[in-house]
Amino acid sequence: MVGSGSSGGDLRTPQFDGANYNFWAVKMETILIAHDLWDVVEVGVQPQPILEEEEGSGGEGSEAEQVPVEAPTISREDKIKNAKALSLIQGALTDELFPSIRNEKTAKHYAKKGL
Repeated sequence: MVGSGSSGGDLRTPQFDGANYNFWAVKMETILIAHDLWDVVEVGVQPQPILEEEEGSGGEGSEAEQVPVEAPTISREDKIKNAKALSLIQGALTDELFPSIRNEKTAKHYAKKGL
């Protein structure tokens, strides 16, 4: 059936209870890669400067310069990917462990924390 959600593999997140972190981390990395979310954990979400072209002060033939006009912002796509990765990570923690990381806002920060 189309859209049944089963495409040959089980991508459910393993529950982490504080034991065997390295085992759990390998499984989580594989799941995040399968969901195309590992880059958000590994690299993080990078703000992109909003650029505006400014004409050079030179004469003819001078190239326009790009200068930042606003504070950098995170793209909508990166925000969504980060939220999806956070959701998978948060869902894989027991209720006892969740409070220790509940205030983290990026998936990369979770990975650095190392539970």
